[in-house]
Amino acid sequence: MRDIVWSDAMKYDQITVSQAIEKIRERHYVLPAIQRKFVWDDKKIIRLFDSLVRGYPIGTFLFWELEKKVANSDEYKFYDFIKGYHQRDNYLHNDTGTVMRETITAVLDGQQRLTSLYIALQGSLAIKKPNRRWNNDSAFPKKELYMNLTFTPTTGEEDDMKYDFEFRDNGEEEEGKKWYKIKDVLKIKNVAEITSYALKQQLNAVESENLSHLWQAICTNSIINYYQVTSNSMDEVLDIFVRVNSGGQVLSKSDLLFSTIVSVWGDARDKIDDLLEKINKKGNRFAFNNDFIMRTCLYLLDFSIALKLKSFKKKNIETVKKNWENISKAIEDTVDLLVEFGFCSENITSYNAIIPIIYFAFKEGNIKSSKDELRKYFIIAQLKKLFGAASNSTLEHTRKNLRQSDDDRSLTSKIFTLSQFNKIKLTGDRNFSFGREDLENVFEENEKNAYTFMMLSLLQPELKLGQIEFHQDHMHPFSAFNKTNLEKLGVNATDIENWQRNRNKLTNLQLLEGRENISKKATSPKDWLKQNKPKYFPKNVSDNIENFNLFAKERKKLMWNKACEIFGLPESDKIQ
Repeated sequence: MRDIVWSDAMKYDQITVSQAIEKIRERHYVLPAIQRKFVWDDKKIIRLFDSLVRGYPIGTFLFWELEKKVANSDEYKFYDFIKGYHQRDNYLHNDTGTVMRETITAVLDGQQRLTSLYIALQGSLAIKKPNRRWNNDSAFPKKELYMNLTFTPTTGEEDDMKYDFEFRDNGEEEEGKKWYKIKDVLKIKNVAEITSYALKQQLNAVESENLSHLWQAICTNSIINYYQVTSNSMDEVLDIFVRVNSGGQVLSKSDLLFSTIVSVWGDARDKIDDLLEKINKKGNRFAFNNDFIMRTCLYLLDFSIALKLKSFKKKNIETVKKNWENISKAIEDTVDLLVEFGFCSENITSYNAIIPIIYFAFKEGNIKSSKDELRKYFIIAQLKKLFGAASNSTLEHTRKNLRQSDDDRSLTSKIFTLSQFNKIKLTGDRNFSFGREDLENVFEENEKNAYTFMMLSLLQPELKLGQIEFHQDHMHPFSAFNKTNLEKLGVNATDIENWQRNRNKLTNLQLLEGRENISKKATSPKDWLKQNKPKYFPKNVSDNIENFNLFAKERKKLMWNKACEIFGLPESDKIQ
């Protein structure tokens, strides 16, 4: 491709915010498929408006103008801006469909800022309240942006907020605050109307001046400074897009690479968004993203897994498109398996460790007969952090071994075994074997975290983790280790320190059904233990807290020796 002559390909211009909003409303401004989803939160939107009213620049925008006949070709796909953003139900941009205007303008750089302006000046924002469930509709109150006209602008540090903005569900006045709905400023045509409104609402000098500054920032100041690309060449536009964005922190590397996919496969964003929405809602929720899907596609189809432009050649993308149905099925089946194992975003430390399981499913491996070994593989990979440093190397090694398995066994009878990875030697002399030192690390170095959950799930395989919510419960309650309480029981200072260090470790934890755990909290440990016999509870050891030292020692022995059996450690490694 020829070098871009910027003066030929681009022109510079300015418009007001209100003019930009009108162009979005008329669907003159749209979003190309190479753009990512809207990700700004209410705090970023508020800071944007504070900058606007202060007269600060809000960055340069990059637009792409193209003719209707070009926009409607099979090569392109465009999306509308989001107006009423809902974090759960309406966070994806809608397809514009057939372009009816003679020309449209696609936003290459500035999507987050323009979408924020559009939401505040035309729509609403609904973000989940903290500590509320995702399936609770009331957890997502619909709010609009307001400005407190009574607020006296501050002149503090440069990064401080000067004006008072807030997303609210109503504009009712509070003591000392007069809330003005931001979108109403678009109804004001001139200064005379500001004066008339101020008189009617009995605004004081500060309130009138704040409203005037807001109106000027939105309706009169040409603060949207943009370059406009006029080329109809997708190759040229994509090159400009990548060059502009790679110079800053606007998009991540995977976002830029994703742009090359959608330039070849127009439906890619819809397909991947649909898949991500589906798998992230499974079980207790996951946090899969575009990066994971892209890397998985490369891995499954035996391409280079490096997230570089050369990995996403047109031929490779066409292959992904052709195999998408089977790829997405393998991913979904694997996530269902993870749900069955009790995993979710809270207890997964490496998403890359999931990819070899997807490969096994994609190659039609016998998942049902391989569950125990797959669970063991996934847990060892995370306990030993094998997909942390040099994860690409680990992925390449595991794929090579799985690929060899395809040659050795028919697909219909193929069973996954962890021993397939026995010969893999990773950087730093790491491997997939699990020995005495690794087991000791789990018991001694972890305190009620994802790793203790993993070990407990191995030690309690009978639990239906995918069907019922389970908690990591303290067998002897955390509160029982209060220093004052232990001193009253006559525990010496050394033991108090050791016991408090060990109360959160594996030997004092069990997986307990959520409802049962809540019930247990309302019962004394001694009374609860009379009715319940937890797994790996040492015999002939009193359930009184005074005997915690002996309890922890004996319970570790029971759990340790069972773990030795699970991981195939020699008899000599067991605790006698």
